[in-house]
Amino acid sequence: MYLRTAQGHPYMVLIKQGERRRLEALRNGCLYMNALSYFRECEEDTARGDSYEGTSSLYQPKHIGEFTFSPGVPGWSPIKVKTEELAGPVRISADKTKACNLFCLISVREPILHPIFPDRYKWFGDSFVLITNTQEFLARVYAAAKREMFPVEAKCVEYYSASEHSGPTGRFRKRDIYSYQREFRIALETGRDGPYLLLIGDIKDITSEVFPISAADAVLDFSPAAAQDAGLILEQIPKT
Repeated sequence: MYLRTAQGHPYMVLIKQGERRRLEALRNGCLYMNALSYFRECEEDTARGDSYEGTSSLYQPKHIGEFTFSPGVPGWSPIKVKTEELAGPVRISADKTKACNLFCLISVREPILHPIFPDRYKWFGDSFVLITNTQEFLARVYAAAKREMFPVEAKCVEYYSASEHSGPTGRFRKRDIYSYQREFRIALETGRDGPYLLLIGDIKDITSEVFPISAADAVLDFSPAAAQDAGLILEQIPKT
C-alpha cells in the first residue's frame, strides 16, 4: 500500500537521521552536503559507503555479446575481452554523474509495520528529525539553490538488482541491498570536490525537535491505522 492525501495526491514524509549536532544545524537551516565521491570512497562505513556510487551505467556479462576496451592512446590497439572472463558486472562512470553534492533523507510513502530503524541494519548517527512539511522544505531548498545559482534535483532513489540490472544507474539509483533505507536525495550541482553547506534559513517551523533513534518507535507512528486517522488514503501498489 502507498499513501495519498484525501485529494488523491501522493503523500511523503521525510526523516533525516545522523549526528545530533548536524541535525540541530539543519533545523537552523544548514544543510551539510557531502560530495557524491565521498560515499563511494567511505566503504568502511557500511551505512553510507557504496563503491557503486557515481556509476552511470551497469552491464551484466550475460547481457554483453562482446566487450572492447579502447585505451585512447596512439599506438595502442583496442582490447577485446570475452564475457566469461569478466569477474562481475561492468561499471561505467562519468564525471558529470559524480560531480555533485548530496543531501540524503529517509522517505516514508507507505505504512510501516516494523520498527522504523530495525536493529538488523547499520544506521548512521544517533538521532533523527522529522520534516513536517515536505513541500515547504523542498521549496526552501530550491529557492536557496536558485540564489546560489546551482542546478538542483530531488527525488526518491530507485533500487535495482546488482546481479540482474543492465543499463543506466546514475545518482538516483542504488543496489537493492540498500532498499531498507528508502532514500530520498537532493543533488546540488556545485562543481566542487568537497562538502558544501547550503543555507536555506531557519526551518524549526517545519521540523520536529531532534530525537534519539532509540525513541523512534515511541515518537513516530506510520501504521495503516495512524494514516487513516490522519485522513490519508491507502492504495494498493500495482503489481508489475
